[in-house]
Amino acid sequence: MPTSAAVFDQSIERWNAEQSLPWNALKYRLALAQLARHMAPGAQRILDAGGGNGQEAISLAAQGHQVTIVDYSKEMLADAERRAAAAGVAERVTLQFGSVRDVPRLFPEIQFDVVVCHNVVQYVDDVPALLRELTGALKPGGLLSILSINRYSIPLRIAFPHGDLAEALAQVDARGAKAMLFDAPMNCYSAAEMVGMLGGAGCVSEGDYGIRCVCDYWGDNELKSDPAIFKQLEALEFALADRHPYKLLARYFQVLARRQGG
Repeated sequence: MPTSAAVFDQSIERWNAEQSLPWNALKYRLALAQLARHMAPGAQRILDAGGGNGQEAISLAAQGHQVTIVDYSKEMLADAERRAAAAGVAERVTLQFGSVRDVPRLFPEIQFDVVVCHNVVQYVDDVPALLRELTGALKPGGLLSILSINRYSIPLRIAFPHGDLAEALAQVDARGAKAMLFDAPMNCYSAAEMVGMLGGAGCVSEGDYGIRCVCDYWGDNELKSDPAIFKQLEALEFALADRHPYKLLARYFQVLARRQGG
């Protein structure tokens, strides 16, 4: 069963608090930096599918892009509206209520230069179908960015922060986990698996990245809340994001792929 909108509606305050933490701010900086490596110069028309409260969309709008957020959480969209106004980019952010699976119906004639779908696919039952639908919203040659939980991180997250080696062993081949903030089940994939599914949707991968290769396994929240220490950690994360084999064990993967035909 896909995760219901009510789960996200009820979690908006906790989500805002979570986004403000240094390691989550780092996740967004890394993801946007990798996205920028593949985007064409100039203002782009971007669809943020499942964009929630606009954390990334507002940053993209501040760069001069026109961004449409689609989300089925009314509370998240209301927060995105407030944030866009506060950031002075409301005229470049369009809000559209609906599920990511509604994209073909919502935009039957619109084709975007870029589609961003971050932290969404783990909550979707039929990922190949979603990828085909998102690809259909792209111009030929358009760019699709997928970011999700890396399944190879599951036993490491259990072994290091939680110290439960027996459970880590039991979860070595796990394909699912629970999102603690939303108390929702997640289906987890690897970057290689996502590249394969994107190929089936008519996209060719241009690159894959590890998001937080070290951060989730090193130190504790007190250490990582020290600005001087976190600055060093951030530099390490940017250095490892595109390096094999470090990226394979990151907490998140990001795959950038281009729709064939352009």
